[in-house]
Amino acid sequence: MFGKIFSKIAGFFFADIAKILSPQFKGLSKTIEFTDINEDINTYLSNSLFLAFLVGFILELLMVYVLLKLNIYFSIISFLVTIFIAATFAILVFIVLYKFPYYIVKSKKKDIETELEISVKHLSVLQDKNLTVLLLLQSIEGNKILSEESKKILKLTDLNQNLKSTLKYICSNTYSEQEYTFFSKLIDVIDKRATLSEAISEYLVSVEQTKKEKAEQKKTKINLLFQINVFLFVVIFLLVFSIFLMPVYEESIKDLLFAIAIVFPIVEILLVFVLSK
Repeated sequence: MFGKIFSKIAGFFFADIAKILSPQFKGLSKTIEFTDINEDINTYLSNSLFLAFLVGFILELLMVYVLLKLNIYFSIISFLVTIFIAATFAILVFIVLYKFPYYIVKSKKKDIETELEISVKHLSVLQDKNLTVLLLLQSIEGNKILSEESKKILKLTDLNQNLKSTLKYICSNTYSEQEYTFFSKLIDVIDKRATLSEAISEYLVSVEQTKKEKAEQKKTKINLLFQINVFLFVVIFLLVFSIFLMPVYEESIKDLLFAIAIVFPIVEILLVFVLSK
C-alpha cells in the first residue's frame, strides 16, 4: 500500500514501536487479512505512525515559518500551541489510517450482504420444493454475493465431499454477519433441524431485525453528534462574547485566540472518536 521504500524507512524509525503496539490492535490484524493491503500488522502500523509523524512535523514547520515570516505574536505559549495543533492533526491522520482497513471491509461487506439478501429473497419467491442446500449454493455461487474467501472454500466441497465442514469453516472465517447467519441456517438444514424454506425465512427475518438495530444505532449517533456540536457552539460563543466583557487589550485578545485554537482540536478529536464507533 505504501511502497517498499517508504516501508523500509518507516520500519527503521517505528518498527520497534509497532511491535509493542501490535498486540493492542488484534482486530486490525484480522481486518487487514480481508483487504487487498499486502502488509502485516507491524508493517502497516509502522507506516501509519511514520506518515502521521511526517504530517505533524511538516505542519509544525509551516506554522512556525508563518509566525516568524509574518512577524505574528510568537512566544513559548504560541509555540506550544503550534505543537499541540500539529500533534492533533498527526493523531487524526493515524486514526484515519487505522480505520482505513475497516472502511474497506465494511464497503465489501455491504455489497456482499446487499446482493446476498436480494438473491435469497429471489429464492424464497420461487419456493422450489426440489431445491437442496447444494443446489442453492450452486445457484448463487455465480453471483458476487460471496466473499472471495467463501468462494474458494466452496470449491473445496467437491474435493472433500463434506459440505457441512465447509460451511462451518466459512462461518468461522467470514467477516459478514449476514453471511455467517445464512450459512449457519444451511448447517441447520443439513442437520435436519430445519427445512430449507424455514432457514430462508429465518434468515430474512434476522436481516430485517439487523436493519432496525442499525437504524437505532445511527439515530443515537446523530443525537450525540448534535449535542457535541451544541457544546462546540456554546464554548466558542462564550469565548467570543467574553471579548465584550473585558477591557480590549491586545494581549488578552491574543490569549483568547490561543484558547480557541486549543479548543477546536480537542472537539475535533471527540467528533472523530464518536463517529468511529
